[in-house]
Amino acid sequence: MGSVLLLALIVAVFFRFWQIGALPPGLFGDEAADGLDALDVLAGRGQIFFPTNFGREGLHMWIVALSIRLLGVTPLAVRLPSAIAGVITALATVWLGYELFVHRQSQPGPSASRWLGNIPSAWLIPALAALYLSTNFWHVHFSRFGIRGVFSTTLLALTAAALWRGLNLHHWRWFALSGLFMGVGAHFYTASRFVPLFIGLFMGAWLLFSLLGLCPSERINSVLHFCIGGTILFGTAALVFAPLGMYFLNHPGSFSQRASEVSVFSQGLSWQAVSTVAAAALANLAQFVVPGHGDMARFYNLPGRAVFDPLTAALALVGLGVSLRKWRHPLYGFLLLWLLIMSSPSFIAVDRYPTLPRVLGVLPGIMFFPAIGLVAILDALRPRLQNWPRLAVIVACLLPLLGIGVSAVTSYHDYFQVWGPDPRTADAFEQDMVDAWRWLQAHPADGQIYLSSDLYKHPTFMFLYEQTPTTEFLSHVDPQLHWFDARHAWPLPPPSATILVGNSALPPDWLVQKLSLTLQPVGKGDAFVATAATELRPSDDVPFSDRLSLVDQIAIPPAAGTSEGIIMQIWRSTAPEALPGHAYQIQSALAAADGHQYVQASEDMRFRATEWPSPGLFVTWQTLVWPDAEPTHTVMRLVPHDELPIVTPQSDVDGWVLLPLRTWDDLAVQP
Repeated sequence: MGSVLLLALIVAVFFRFWQIGALPPGLFGDEAADGLDALDVLAGRGQIFFPTNFGREGLHMWIVALSIRLLGVTPLAVRLPSAIAGVITALATVWLGYELFVHRQSQPGPSASRWLGNIPSAWLIPALAALYLSTNFWHVHFSRFGIRGVFSTTLLALTAAALWRGLNLHHWRWFALSGLFMGVGAHFYTASRFVPLFIGLFMGAWLLFSLLGLCPSERINSVLHFCIGGTILFGTAALVFAPLGMYFLNHPGSFSQRASEVSVFSQGLSWQAVSTVAAAALANLAQFVVPGHGDMARFYNLPGRAVFDPLTAALALVGLGVSLRKWRHPLYGFLLLWLLIMSSPSFIAVDRYPTLPRVLGVLPGIMFFPAIGLVAILDALRPRLQNWPRLAVIVACLLPLLGIGVSAVTSYHDYFQVWGPDPRTADAFEQDMVDAWRWLQAHPADGQIYLSSDLYKHPTFMFLYEQTPTTEFLSHVDPQLHWFDARHAWPLPPPSATILVGNSALPPDWLVQKLSLTLQPVGKGDAFVATAATELRPSDDVPFSDRLSLVDQIAIPPAAGTSEGIIMQIWRSTAPEALPGHAYQIQSALAAADGHQYVQASEDMRFRATEWPSPGLFVTWQTLVWPDAEPTHTVMRLVPHDELPIVTPQSDVDGWVLLPLRTWDDLAVQP
């Protein structure tokens, strides 16, 4: 067993730590959110359950906090615990396979056949299952991904291994250890709540089958010991779970909040809900073996990739068939029930499917199916090759090597050579925010910083650069940093300011051209430092408040061959306003001299009031279809959220400000 453990350790470590500093790229928002919670732990505000982001069990955040304490606030600090958990899962799979197929081989059963002389074929199963897990793209990825789901696989593997150790040795301490692992698992991931159901159903079914004589070769030797062991297991698990259970008793909404957001039954039971469950179940099971039918989310998978490569899928189906044929045997019944129960969260959470995170609970049990299938093929070949011992040795060595080799090579190719280097993967993992953080680390800014992002207060940047704990996230203000979205607005700061633009929120091409913007790539090229060569000469101010005034509005007719033009506003701010969200809506139009509007556009002001420069200029714009008439004026008004338009001395009673039509040439000073 020691050599099998060593082999699994070497392979698992390689696939989980090779290029760990570069792949995955960036730092995904969910990873950063856990990092923000971990900063709360380090600030002395740790919790057993973190209610933000629909609620998450807290043990993962404590472990990440320890990693941050050791490594600092870096992407690696968030991901290192997952990588270690992935390696432990591979070793736990060896232990579980030993208890299932090796420890029990002295008893009559499925693992007593011999191969290669006196070597039992059952020894191959723990090794193969662990190596399939160690090289599987799915588990490799989640072992390098700093979210808590992978810990459910680790704790479930340990729970199952300790359980079977207890069943094999009939000693209470192993049942207690199994309960400890089960209870700890519930502190990591919501789907772990299905583990007690799985273990309870298995033990209850085995007890019933033994009492009814339905599994004569594997009857329970002592019903009393079996029941005492089960009581110890669930009692220990309940004690470990108790602190989290008390939290749920005091905060009952937290227990089901996350699940209720995506449950098919959130609106009640109906035939449509049942049909949706059936469709989700089919899709989530098909993703294991059907090429092109895997999870399409790039941050969870190489889009469409099945869990198993075609060869491993074929072996897994053979192993599944063997297990179904022997379903009454506790070993196979255990693995089949594992697959069924731990897949069920994905059947009822139907906001999207197929989805890999919600079936993580089937690991590592599902990895035994290709191992069982391969050994079944070897056992079928054994009598046909008994007269050719040398050929038998070659076949017995090459088939396992081929099976594992194909899994390892395809996973390495798909992860390290296809998925990892793909620019779309970098985009999915917020590489632009990591590039901006690294650039600012290397180039500390003395003046104001403007950062364009698709998310306001992007969690990746807030974790890495601002290092703001979750409890301070909403209230945190960095007077040096201003957030904006360059797809809808652009600052006009003094030359001393730094403008960083994320790849997820680039300015439109027409603005790049008009302002003669230079976007200098930094880092891996997913973020840019922006500089503008064109200066603007605005006209007189139209005040809308003591902090915001309109200094100009211009019209940009459509380019040749197009029908959409632009109305742009230039704003002057003296200080930010503490208003929620997009506090204002801009309504603008092309008009005649009498104010008659030809065509109107309405859009939220995408430069948030809380981020207005103090003092400074910024621009906003709206896109609209250009009318056939020749407008001579523009009009606009500013409408606060859920209020009437702002009326100024320059506006009419409805808040409309009428201005002579000005074009870009009236405004711009070319470089």
